[in-house]
Amino acid sequence: MNRFRPLTLAALALMTLFTARATAQRDQFVQQVSERVTDLLTLPEQSSRKDQEARQGKLLSLANYVSAHAGPRQTAAMVECEGAMGVFELVLTSRSDNAVDQLGLFASHPGFRRELGLLVKEKDNAYGVLALASTLMTQRSVQVEQYPALAAAMCVVHDAQSGDAFERRINENSPKSHDPLETFDFFVRNARTMSISPDQLPAIALVFVVDVTESAQQLQWAHDRYRGNPAIVDRFFEIQYDEQHFLQNKPKKVTSEPGDYNLQKIQRFGGVCADQAYFATSVAKACGIPSAYVWASGADVAHAWVGFVEKRGRRATWNFDGGRYEAYQQLRGNLLDPQTLGWINDGRVGVLASAMSVRNDQVLAALASAKVVGRMNGGHWSASEGMEIDTAGNIRKPRTGEVAQRLMLLRSTLGDCAGVPRAWDLVVEMAKAGELDEKQMDVWARAVMQLAGTQNQDFAYDFLVELIGTVQEPQKQHEMWEWAFGQFRTRPDLAAGVRFRQGELWSENQNPEYAWLAYNDVVEKFINEGPMVVSALKAISTLLESNRKSAEIVPILEAASRRVNRPGDMSTQFATQSNYYRIHMMLADAYQRVGRSGDAQRIKTQLGV
Repeated sequence: MNRFRPLTLAALALMTLFTARATAQRDQFVQQVSERVTDLLTLPEQSSRKDQEARQGKLLSLANYVSAHAGPRQTAAMVECEGAMGVFELVLTSRSDNAVDQLGLFASHPGFRRELGLLVKEKDNAYGVLALASTLMTQRSVQVEQYPALAAAMCVVHDAQSGDAFERRINENSPKSHDPLETFDFFVRNARTMSISPDQLPAIALVFVVDVTESAQQLQWAHDRYRGNPAIVDRFFEIQYDEQHFLQNKPKKVTSEPGDYNLQKIQRFGGVCADQAYFATSVAKACGIPSAYVWASGADVAHAWVGFVEKRGRRATWNFDGGRYEAYQQLRGNLLDPQTLGWINDGRVGVLASAMSVRNDQVLAALASAKVVGRMNGGHWSASEGMEIDTAGNIRKPRTGEVAQRLMLLRSTLGDCAGVPRAWDLVVEMAKAGELDEKQMDVWARAVMQLAGTQNQDFAYDFLVELIGTVQEPQKQHEMWEWAFGQFRTRPDLAAGVRFRQGELWSENQNPEYAWLAYNDVVEKFINEGPMVVSALKAISTLLESNRKSAEIVPILEAASRRVNRPGDMSTQFATQSNYYRIHMMLADAYQRVGRSGDAQRIKTQLGV
């Protein structure tokens, strides 16, 4: 006899009622926290600096309480508190004379407050961020609430103080940003015809859209011309290469011809790779596509190319191959962080694709948890006393500042959104402080491969380099490197990097035999897989010199020179950055040191030196 009976309509209705009641109770906590935040931001008109700081202290207590008690489905309450903390700190840091009015503006723009408060960093110009935020909230209030992430990105990128501007360096040209209000209006006006609408991207991705140094008129020209089919790689090669400048060192037409340096001028007169990359990235931004001007430098010649986002449905990926010639495929690309103006590598940007592939509330939750754990790491967090807030949906045992609790909080939000680099940085901070045990190290090494490593192996590699490098016991570090080596089977350039790190480990710990084995493995297995082999050969040479066997590097370099691939076109200057050129030059130098000057000259003649 079947003991399982189908649910009756009455039973289904009762279950629905219980579910709705539980949801309402959970949401009650979030709602009450949100109301409390708004009250704390709304100060009496004549409030003094002391009154403002007292309110900030109350907000901190609320934020700490919420981060200790919020359940897994109540992260919106953390977002409310941490966003408010960010804008409150912004107002007080800028020492504004209109602090009360500005806090009131943030109180009436909750969506923008959350986005900006979680996005702003200590390195941002607080005065400039606040000035633009206030202007946007007063002069573009409706648009700010419609596109809060876009407005927040504008504020942290275009935060230069009076008269200054966001600026780029494109060889001899330095294009500067224009009126930020006009730029904001351009994106709002064209939002529905963008390849990716600004309301479909998180603020941490939009900083790579709004970092434009073209006027609204130039952006509109690019948008109208290419919006139907941006084809960003084609835009790179659309710009005619100025061969006369490259080969004969004649002035570039795009610079020497009258008129400002801008997109239409580049499209008309052409340029070199830097101008091609600038044009392609600017067209991408004009179409709402996050993009970046990327460059790398080899032994002699630097090259610039374009990175941009490709989005299909909910899934987004960064493409860093636009205009990236073969000689640069195995070099890590560098690009400018639009918010901090510091140089970062393409792997750190590539992981942001994960944040573009999930809901924005999940991105905000990951940013909020990072803010909380950042305070915990810095010793600025403490559990607050009980508050008169509905506790339905809260976790039974409040969180503490213990390491395990910090890691659990990060893991809970990174599981939904792995594309927040700052959250991963905090794990490394704990490791560098010696707070992670062996099991925790292993767990997080596997976590980065599981959550970020499939699509963003460069980022996972960088994280593992930082994490594993903190392990003090050489044998344990070696074992972790061995595990990491197996994770990068499809990326031999990264696998070579792992082996090289093992060589460094044993060199530093006075074990030249193991160091030799690691460096030699790079040479034997990865001679044509990126520039790491050159570093390994140099390290082998150093080991030989320390043992007074310098001459023994010659047969090793001779063997390497026979196995390394020759570039297809040795006449180009780009060939000087190839492993072939660099290894042969090392061999010529080694011949010279052992008195074989004839052989040295023969090698150089073959290379065209």
